[in-house]
Amino acid sequence: MNKLKKHKQTEVHQHENKVYKPRPDQGTYTRINRFFERHERIFFVISMILGALMSILLFDIKVSLSGDDCDYIINAQNFWRDFRFPGFRGPLYPIVLAPFVGVFGIKLILLKSLSAVFILLSLWLTYKSFRGIVPALVLMPALLLTSLCSFVFFYASHTYSEPMFMLTQALFLYFFSNYFLRNGNVSYTLKTDWEKYLILGMLALCMGLTRSIGYAVIGAVALFFMVKLRWKDLLYTVVATVLVFAAFQLFKTVVWSEAGSAYDIRNYLAKDYYAPSQGMEDWAGFVNRFLINSQIYLSAFLCQMMGIIPETPSNLPQTDVWRTVIIYLLYFSGLAIVFRRNMALLFVGIYIGVMNFASFVLLQIIWGQDRLIMIYYPLILLFLLGGLCYMFQSKPLRKFFFIYPVLLFVVCGGTLIISKNRVARNIPVLQQNMLGETLYGLTPDWQNFIKASQWAAHNLEKDAVIVSRKASISKIYADRDFTGLPATLTVPLDTLEYLKKNEKAPFIIAVDKHAFYGEQLQYVITSVTPVNIGGREVHQIGIYLMDDSLKNQTSEMLRDAGATYTNDLEDFIRECRKVDLVTLRIYDPDMMNRYLVERGIDYLLLPQLRQDPTQNNGIYINSIHRYVWFISQKYEGRFQTVKTFGTSEPCEIVKFIH
Repeated sequence: MNKLKKHKQTEVHQHENKVYKPRPDQGTYTRINRFFERHERIFFVISMILGALMSILLFDIKVSLSGDDCDYIINAQNFWRDFRFPGFRGPLYPIVLAPFVGVFGIKLILLKSLSAVFILLSLWLTYKSFRGIVPALVLMPALLLTSLCSFVFFYASHTYSEPMFMLTQALFLYFFSNYFLRNGNVSYTLKTDWEKYLILGMLALCMGLTRSIGYAVIGAVALFFMVKLRWKDLLYTVVATVLVFAAFQLFKTVVWSEAGSAYDIRNYLAKDYYAPSQGMEDWAGFVNRFLINSQIYLSAFLCQMMGIIPETPSNLPQTDVWRTVIIYLLYFSGLAIVFRRNMALLFVGIYIGVMNFASFVLLQIIWGQDRLIMIYYPLILLFLLGGLCYMFQSKPLRKFFFIYPVLLFVVCGGTLIISKNRVARNIPVLQQNMLGETLYGLTPDWQNFIKASQWAAHNLEKDAVIVSRKASISKIYADRDFTGLPATLTVPLDTLEYLKKNEKAPFIIAVDKHAFYGEQLQYVITSVTPVNIGGREVHQIGIYLMDDSLKNQTSEMLRDAGATYTNDLEDFIRECRKVDLVTLRIYDPDMMNRYLVERGIDYLLLPQLRQDPTQNNGIYINSIHRYVWFISQKYEGRFQTVKTFGTSEPCEIVKFIH
């Protein structure tokens, strides 16, 4: 019986009701494939053990510096306590976390460990989905290489939504494989099989509720059914999906009537995600997005995951046009090769193509992060290896099949080198963290910020409203609510036109080594592109309004001080329109002051968090500092320093005097 089973497993190259058996003269392919088939379960167990080991060796008990993972935890807590629908991106993930947060509290190690479980379960389901319908010498190496990839298991200890998405994706593939790939020649009817299409729609909804890009899976399924001329399946799937989505939206409207969406498609269609008012992207812009994102995600992140190029900091991707072209050639060649030879690999190819195409077009370039392609890494490996395997089985290339195992060893070696380096960096940090040094491994700017958050939480008034640059991180570490501020609180350039109607004399002064304080200040203007004032190019300007009786006296004072200024408001506005308005910001100190007062702000944390996390070059994120600086230029003494943490890259706690 065992021999019969083993023999049956070799018949994996199926296309609908046809089975392509390995040819007796295929030699190398047959020997290697049978080797993987005979030891398939052993290789699977090894891959799971390696994955679990990588999860432990790369474990990080700290939260990420982006704060997104903290937002998921806080939304889970809000859902459990107040039954508040998670408005933050990926609402399904906080809902899944909610029972764990509700029962055990915010236990980071427990919540992070769930991510490792999700990834390992996704690999198990991937194995179950394609076992027997994808050659063993393709499936098992893909799983083993994924289990060795540090880029995947880095996220096994972070509460991002990616591990949860990998699980929902694997569930979808498992269901689709069992009913639409293994039985490709079966014709379903709506009368007897309607539940299959509804389940397909529900799984697609789960993917979309975990990460918004998950909704694109419907496009992948539709394209697959069209390619295979399965029109009934296409129709039933679309109808079922529409019904499921409509039912969910109705349920959400009834139960959470005030819950909005964390996503607005207009943000993705805009040139600047955070400032849609600056205009929508045109066709040339979307093409440019696709081309640049292709290089970032394929030639940099994907090649690093495969160990083809050395690891580089995530904010400095090492892109290359030719690597991108080669990957696209392999992809489209793979589609052509597997089209009639393996329906499962064809679907995987269509799926990863549609999902990544949607990402490359919709995502602005600023989003470049390895996690956005990491979620497809096992499937990308599966498809690329499958395409190469079938390519080297073709008659002209059969004698070169030895290249396939050589490539596996090359990718394995590169993956191991990068994983070894990342593990070596993480182990000392993990040891100190487990010994109680919970902030060990963070740079001084972040250590000072978290210490200030903890001190503020325990020493300031219980009802005080405290502003934090990363409110969710402050809450996780300090167990107290913090609030944030808008990164940009500005007025449009046309606002300056209203000053023409003012009876007072305008003074437009370059703010460089000379800073003039006083309630006469109306606006502070900053511009990356310099603005011309009196023949001089300047980057920061203050606009003041003076009584006519003080005009001559003020002019004399400015000349004596050597300040650059002008009284010609109309000419200044004209000069402003010549520069890049995207980088020109006009701040109204009164509006910023009013914003703090109306929201009852009492204290602000002023951390010097690095713009470039890899080095302390003196440049830091100053969005909250701007409130203090600009308000203080008009109203001196409005802020008082309460306490400062650190001497290098310090974090100040300041009190706002209403």
